[in-house]
Amino acid sequence: MTVSSVLLDIMRHGEVTGKPAFNGVSDPALTEVGWRSMAVAAAKSLRADAIVTSPLMRCVAFAEDWGRKQRIPVRVEPDLREYDFGRWDGRSVDEIMAMDPELLAAFWQDPLRNPPPEGESMVSFQQRIVSAFAAILRSSLEGHVLVITHGGVMRQFVAERLNCSFTASWSLDIPLGSLMRVVCHPRSRGDFCDLLFMGMA
Repeated sequence: MTVSSVLLDIMRHGEVTGKPAFNGVSDPALTEVGWRSMAVAAAKSLRADAIVTSPLMRCVAFAEDWGRKQRIPVRVEPDLREYDFGRWDGRSVDEIMAMDPELLAAFWQDPLRNPPPEGESMVSFQQRIVSAFAAILRSSLEGHVLVITHGGVMRQFVAERLNCSFTASWSLDIPLGSLMRVVCHPRSRGDFCDLLFMGMA
């Protein structure tokens, strides 16, 4: 199916339980505040034709509940999961500083060359984010899609589209429970998209 353009509302999950931590593939539950913030953001996307979500529960639990209430079909896209921090996943900055201070400093300085111990490479992360959004555009979905995912995924999407470094993209303010609106035109070969508009809704 050929589509002229697709409106993507890309939403970051809300606040989660537990201490502030590198929550990548670790999967704490949403707090009540987090759930409510997602409902407010999703209400801006009421006319969505479909929901595509990360498989992690802090995204998919809300997606399935919202989809059922609004009668919007939901599809899980495994490649929309958050970055895998490896040995650091689920740990606080203080805990990591006690474990691997030099490795953490190197990661902050240049994550491309210094991924976390046993963690995902930035190249692999970028490739699967490109793959995830390409899959959305290649699907039979068209028109307006609500994508529910993570801060790292959203920043990587922006970095790839605007051709900036992953490190630079970390400075982007993408609050928990926020919504980024993107209008894009699928490329003829269907692998990704050219942006027509990007902004916070």
